[in-house]
Amino acid sequence: MSRQQPKTAAKPARWRRTINVASDAANRFLSDRCAMLGASIAFYSAFSLAPTLLLVLAVIGWIFGRDAAQGRLFEQARQLVGNDAAHAMQDIVAHAHRAGGSGMAAALSIALLLVGASATFSSLNTALDIVFAAHPRKGIAGLALVLRARLVSIGLLFGLSFLLVVSLVVDAAIQTLGGALFGNPALGVVADVLQSLLGFVILAVGLGALIKWLPDAAVPVRPALVGGTVASLLFTAGRHLFGFYLVHAGTAGVFGAAGSLAVLMMWLYFCAVVFLFGAEVSASLYRETASRAHADLRPA
Repeated sequence: MSRQQPKTAAKPARWRRTINVASDAANRFLSDRCAMLGASIAFYSAFSLAPTLLLVLAVIGWIFGRDAAQGRLFEQARQLVGNDAAHAMQDIVAHAHRAGGSGMAAALSIALLLVGASATFSSLNTALDIVFAAHPRKGIAGLALVLRARLVSIGLLFGLSFLLVVSLVVDAAIQTLGGALFGNPALGVVADVLQSLLGFVILAVGLGALIKWLPDAAVPVRPALVGGTVASLLFTAGRHLFGFYLVHAGTAGVFGAAGSLAVLMMWLYFCAVVFLFGAEVSASLYRETASRAHADLRPA
């Protein structure tokens, strides 16, 4: 009987800890003005969307071919943000392709693509430094951190592109195997569930990597993955509500010719806010774990 008491007592303590972390994350989300930071990230993301999409398409196109890569990527975008925003993304990429050059102009264009694509990650770096209360450094050390943030941003961009490639490859494999093994439509639900789980896991890992590597603070792996998982869960649930809102609110029609861009900006803002809340969960869990470890080290 005495052996079972610690186990039963641990469950309420675990729930209290979870509630405390969630409550602290919500309070910090408000006090850190993450809604305003999310708007800043969405603004930078909109202007760096063209170079980011071009780089992602270059990585995916190397595997699938350019046309197939665009078809796969924009089909997923259409499922996420709807036809209007997906068409806006296609137009952005089409205009960016026509603006390309050759020789020295092409090399300069690639360099500008890398810098432009890293702008979103740099804005994320600034926001995450606020979330994790990282103190900015001045002088040479501060310049080194800026350069490090840019390099890490470019590396993460290629890393996330690789994750997207893996997602598309495994997704295609699941569809093929699902058609062969689960020819019965009722059993085909299994393949759909596997696809959803795959997307959820890859998104959680990708967001956790951003929380781990982007801020100028030492974020442990476990809190980063927990925050990435929370953000992925909110994103997966929220995108359906977002689509429902767009269908019934008629936002694209209200803005007229700029409706597609308005929907895209709203989608980017939603993604940024969800990501920042996941980061706040990581920061709260990290603080809670550190305070418990410090309390355990105190002499009795």
